[in-house]
Amino acid sequence: MDAAGIILADNIADLSAQLTEQRTLAALPFGGKYRLIDFSLSNMVNADIQNVGVILSQQYDSVMHHVQSGMEWDLDRKRGGLRYLTPLSSAGATITEGTRVEILRNNLFYIRQLSEKYIVLTGTGYAGALDFAALVEHHIEKNADITCLFSRNVVNQTPLYKRIGLVTDRDDRIISFDPFQFQALSSELTMNTCVIEREYLMRMLDTLTRNPRGLTPLEALQDLIDKRRVYAYFTDEMVIYLEDLSSYLSGSLALLDYDVRRQLFHAESGPVLTKTKDSPATRYGKEAKVSNSIIADGAVIEGEVRNSVIFRGARVRKNAIVENSVIMQDSTVGEGAHLNHAILDKEVMIEDGRLLSGYLTHPFFCRKGERI
Repeated sequence: MDAAGIILADNIADLSAQLTEQRTLAALPFGGKYRLIDFSLSNMVNADIQNVGVILSQQYDSVMHHVQSGMEWDLDRKRGGLRYLTPLSSAGATITEGTRVEILRNNLFYIRQLSEKYIVLTGTGYAGALDFAALVEHHIEKNADITCLFSRNVVNQTPLYKRIGLVTDRDDRIISFDPFQFQALSSELTMNTCVIEREYLMRMLDTLTRNPRGLTPLEALQDLIDKRRVYAYFTDEMVIYLEDLSSYLSGSLALLDYDVRRQLFHAESGPVLTKTKDSPATRYGKEAKVSNSIIADGAVIEGEVRNSVIFRGARVRKNAIVENSVIMQDSTVGEGAHLNHAILDKEVMIEDGRLLSGYLTHPFFCRKGERI
């Protein structure tokens, strides 16, 4: 495919300070053994995009440790492949507001080096097998300047303000777009993903950065829509959108539905790839009880687990009950403890007999390394 990819591995659109205190959103663990960036990278390579730049903005060590050379995605190439970029990659670059436009502007040198005609830009705030090849084909078919991706099939609960004020004509050309409008005009959810011709992107970044007319970012976007052929591409492919604690928990528990897992991990566009770890098999104690749960390899289950997602290396001790919860890597639930609608970050220790309970819209959250 004559397209390169740029992944914006930032927290600009993220509202969950708890989950991203010590990591960027792209490195957020999900589904027992994945990170959110796995889905963006997999969507790129499944569309035969062989040049992928990952722009890192903050707390990027966990992303680089997970992705490394990109070998798992066949991106460790002598020509092209994976490239790590930062907001200050260009000589003399500065950051004032830290907007995505500014971050892209500071990486124009990388965009100029590419030979592909089109650029696919995407964020990392979702889990979904999206067909980027179909997105690019639609862009070419419509002879569009920009084509933005919107989902009609978000399976988990997300706040209303992520619904957008989108108005299109019969040909799906965008007439008006207001991402901050509370009274949404449509039920589609923006995937922060678009395709644009490389040469046009370079010109547009220069124009928006200089902003000679003094427009606000929203006014500049509407001005762009008024003057250019900006189209919407609507997909019915299943998406789990992650932006805060409640959507993270509801999205994780949505994986317990077989049909959701099938659409996510066995999509026609291709598999979801991730870093391989040689962990031992999951060990179950004599009194262990597990129902309707995802248990990753390397976990030790001695108590009872119901309707939950348990990551690699996690441990649920005897007589403990974990239900409707997410237990991340290397965390331990002590004997006789009871967790309901809880999220434990990595390396959390819950002492014996503790009772921790939240609700789907307000989960009980334990930060990385916490001891309760």
